[in-house]
Amino acid sequence: MAKQGKKKKRRFLRFLIFVVICMALFFSSAYVSYSYLTKYGIEYASKGTIEIPKEEQIEIEIPEGYGTADVAALLEKEGFVEYPWLFRFFSKLNGYDAKYKAGKHIVSRELNYEGLMLVLTSDPVADPTKDMRVPEGFTVVELADYLSERNFVDKDEFEALCKIKIKKFKFLENVPDRKYPLEGYLYPDTYKIDVKWSEEEIVDRLLREFDTIFKPEYYERAEELGMTVDEVVTLASIIELEAKYASDYKKISSVFHNRLNSRGFPYLQTDVTLQYARIMAGLGRIQILTNKDKEIDSPYNTYTHQGLPPGPICSPRAEAIEAALYPDNTNYFFFFSPPDGSVIYNETLSGHNKDLNSYGMLD
Repeated sequence: MAKQGKKKKRRFLRFLIFVVICMALFFSSAYVSYSYLTKYGIEYASKGTIEIPKEEQIEIEIPEGYGTADVAALLEKEGFVEYPWLFRFFSKLNGYDAKYKAGKHIVSRELNYEGLMLVLTSDPVADPTKDMRVPEGFTVVELADYLSERNFVDKDEFEALCKIKIKKFKFLENVPDRKYPLEGYLYPDTYKIDVKWSEEEIVDRLLREFDTIFKPEYYERAEELGMTVDEVVTLASIIELEAKYASDYKKISSVFHNRLNSRGFPYLQTDVTLQYARIMAGLGRIQILTNKDKEIDSPYNTYTHQGLPPGPICSPRAEAIEAALYPDNTNYFFFFSPPDGSVIYNETLSGHNKDLNSYGMLD
């Protein structure tokens, strides 16, 4: 019995010595490791922020839902840490565990473990943004030129996207076949965009803005008028280009509505659609249209084709869309704009010609 007791005691002592050695190795390893963490850097936490020289800056993105172990594995994969287990250990030790923030962060390969911990638990950086203006009254072709000149898009890729029928939005569900199904729907405004956005993301942003502008009650109002959404936007695009001031939108709209609802005036006879016909024919806009332009063979020629053209001729603003849906109640069938910028309205052709003559504008 005495011998067995001694044996058990020796086994226990060996086990105890083994545990002590393991703990000593662990803590010495931890001490050496922690020394390694701070050997090449200051105590970043006491500084609060880290200024990384521009030439050393590297972007790393932590996906949503990543825990400490995921972050450690990501850092190992990207070559920022050699020992992911050590990163996890000191995350717990220093109170960073489960505090890593999803998003993009700017780091450097010169950062030690503690530096990485501090950066990745700070707020992510926002992507650089830039103001992008989309002017009202532009066609797809004109907008593609305008945005490509300012390095927002590749012209050809932007135009190609505008040729695709997108059924994602309710307002585009019944757009008929034409060269640019998105014509009229790239809402004009000034946008703050991510400089890294693709052409597809930019087009989507403009369409989402139109979706906000075209209110739910507008669909019902269009139906009341016996018009499709595309016809409303087509009329709004004409109003946009015909009116110099928003105060004239609803009166000009009334002229076109009166013509569309009258058998006696089957033609809209608006010059702005002739300009679009020229653009579609590759001729571009001109300052002054001639009678020869009124003979151009195009469905957008509202001097030779009855009713509305096949689609919008530019991107109209919210005010023009509202005017297309809610015109003033008038008996006007004619209008023109003299050089002073005003708009002269008439109910009869004789009155219209008389006013044109008084301004020296009668052909």
